[in-house]
Amino acid sequence: MKAMICALALILVSATSAMARPDVNVDDNGVAIRGYDLVAYFIEGSPVEGSRSHEVVHDGVRYRFASAANAGAFKADPARYLPAYGGFCAYGVAMGKKFDTDPHVWKIVDDRLFFEHDPGTRVVWQRDIPRNVAIADRIWPEISQTPGTSPGK
Repeated sequence: MKAMICALALILVSATSAMARPDVNVDDNGVAIRGYDLVAYFIEGSPVEGSRSHEVVHDGVRYRFASAANAGAFKADPARYLPAYGGFCAYGVAMGKKFDTDPHVWKIVDDRLFFEHDPGTRVVWQRDIPRNVAIADRIWPEISQTPGTSPGK
């Protein structure tokens, strides 16, 4: 019985966390970008899985980092590392939708981190990045608070 109550409490906390921030692509546990290290994209130029031992909660969202140094860099300047459109698919946002992303399908443009749903979507998005970013930047405020698809949902 006690285990069931704890499990229900965890579900409620996870659901509340995800509902509290519909503008951020999180999994059922409130972890953004499937636990990948946002700073690593900028520093190492590749996706690196983060660790629970280097987890930072920012605005109610859990971000994981591969090292204490990366977690510290994020804490010092989160706006520099946060992905565009809360980590939802950049091309999807340009189309007025919020789709889940693959942490291995990304690109940094003008110091902004963008994720895409899959490699095929990235190809289409990259055909005209400036236009797609301009459209997505304009649409994002209108759709940021609507439900999107996230991992585990």
